[in-house]
Amino acid sequence: MTGPAVPDATPRYRVGEVAARLGLTLRTLKYYEELGLVAPQRSGSRYRLYSEADVERLERVRRMRALGLSLETIRATFTQPQERDPEGRQVLTPDALRTLEADLSGQLEVLTGRITAAERELRDARALRRDLERDLTYVRRRLSGERVGDLLREADPPG
Repeated sequence: MTGPAVPDATPRYRVGEVAARLGLTLRTLKYYEELGLVAPQRSGSRYRLYSEADVERLERVRRMRALGLSLETIRATFTQPQERDPEGRQVLTPDALRTLEADLSGQLEVLTGRITAAERELRDARALRRDLERDLTYVRRRLSGERVGDLLREADPPG
């Protein structure tokens, strides 16, 4: 019985190839390296060389970022203790999962606050748009020759 396939750790891809394959910029790859999210090997002439395992890890980082996870959360995920599950996969330990849960919960609270603020700003913007549309209609009607008294009576009907 064999375990799951392990990604090849033999370096073979240059930074430009990895950037093109993953749709990332060269600067992003360098930044991810600076953060310790990936550690490519160096050739004799100091070129960064990525293994298939490095590329898979970067693809995972890319997907996590696309889902809105912060780089700090991603880095924490990669540095948390792991263990092998019964099928031989590397998984986070229960303590690591609790740490990740706390971090994700905090991010969710921040995001919920941002959504609430954005919804409030959108309501305010819609109200302002209604006011501006009313004002513009008034100005256009005045420019077309309607009298102020007629417009005011229309805006405030007797009653």
